[in-house]
Parts: sequence; C-alpha cells; structure tokens
Amino acid sequence: MIHGNWNMWGHDQSKQWGHDQSKQWGSENSKPWGSNQENLWGRQDENYNNYSDYSNNYQVLDSRLARQATSQLGNLREEPEEVLLVNSLSSGAYRSLCADAAKADLIAFDAEWAPDHQYGSDNPISVLQLAFPISRRVYVLQLNAMNNKLPAEVKMMLVNPEVRKIGFASDVNDLSKLARSGISITSGSVTDIQELCARALGVVANEKSLSLKNAAFGLLGIRLDKDKRLSCSDWASKDLTPEQVRYAALDAWVPLRLCYQLT
Repeated sequence: MIHGNWNMWGHDQSKQWGHDQSKQWGSENSKPWGSNQENLWGRQDENYNNYSDYSNNYQVLDSRLARQATSQLGNLREEPEEVLLVNSLSSGAYRSLCADAAKADLIAFDAEWAPDHQYGSDNPISVLQLAFPISRRVYVLQLNAMNNKLPAEVKMMLVNPEVRKIGFASDVNDLSKLARSGISITSGSVTDIQELCARALGVVANEKSLSLKNAAFGLLGIRLDKDKRLSCSDWASKDLTPEQVRYAALDAWVPLRLCYQLT
C-alpha cells in the first residue's frame, strides 16, 4: 500500500501516486523513474552471463518486421518516455491507450499474473503490458480494475494480423495465459524473439531457456532487475507498487529494443 506522503521518484509529496493516470511519470527535467544511472538496471554485483562475443551480423527477422524495426525502433531510449497505469475506463490513460492502439502496426507485449504456487493452479492474467514505439509509451493495464474488459481498439489490434506483436518467451506461457484469460490474439502476428536472441548470442542448444535479463545484458549491455520478490509478487493486488509498475513496463519495452538490435 502506497501512502499519500510517500515521495515517489522525486515527485512532490503532496501528490499521491496513481490518482491522475493521465499524467506522465516524472517532470521534463527529471530522469525516468527518478533513478540514478548507476543502479538503473539493478545491483552491479549481480551475476550475468557474458555474451559480449555474439555476432552483430546475424540476420534473424523476416523482411517486413526488419523494415518496421528499422523505421520505428532505432531511436528508442533505454526506458519509455511515459508509463501509464490503466485501471479505469474513464481516465486519460485509457483514452490515450485507445488512440495509440487504433493506429499501431507494431507493438510489444507482456503479461503478469498471480503466482501459480500450488499444483494445478492456473491463475488468469492480472496485468497486461503494451509498448508502443511511435508514442514511446508503455501502458500497464490492471485487468481486475477494468472488470477484465479491454478497449475495443485494443481487442481489434490484438487480433489484427497486420499489427505485428513482439514478445519474449511469449510462446512458453503468455499465449496460453491469454487464452486462459479470454483475451484473443492472432498467433500468426506474434513474433517471439527469445530464440532469435539466443541464436544471435550463440546459445542455440539452450535457446528456450535464455532469460530476458541475459538477453538484455548480452545484446544491449543493460542490467534488468529481476528480483524474485518482484517477479513473483502479487500481481492481482488492487494497488501495484511503483516497483511493480516499472518492472512490468520494462518487460514490454526491452523486447522492442532487442528486436531492433536483431536487425
């Protein structure tokens, strides 16, 4: 629970996080998330596999996606310009999401759900993340707060075969969880870049086990914080913490940058 007097990422203490969802995280003069660059991607003593010798010339994307990636993803920063939490059907963030979804032809996505700790547990998706390269925004959708109803524009975007969707390890869990949650997506429009990143890094024999953390470090040189306390946290909670929101946003944003790197 985040109290009103908590100072989030350098904001005025009188502003309570999450009340005006249409506002951007941070001001024009502040860095995204209020983090310093020294520890932006996690602790410096974390163990990362060193994939620094991968081949930059490994061509892996189909020609259409490669053209899209080249034209839309080349100037993306390490973090999105805006992260908008969508937990209301009448907020500015909701309207902005609808506008971005209506004109998108390339996005990245990810999903979070309450941990399936017990045998046979299959919890539906609680949080859906959508990253848009043109607007440089990531939307973190709290489905529970929206009565599990997606905007019509988002539904159309997900099933539109002409809109390419980028995921990381989406074939492993995300697509089945989308189906479990009643969210339709045209599988033929989804490109899972996990194996493509693994091949580019020369770990083909174990390509499906490559983590986003190691892919980001090996191909982009960035350090993602993948603390289990975040990844296995309660994503069905009514009040997401700022750390959860940032974690979720980056899980959708980083695959866009990886996709460009693969070109």
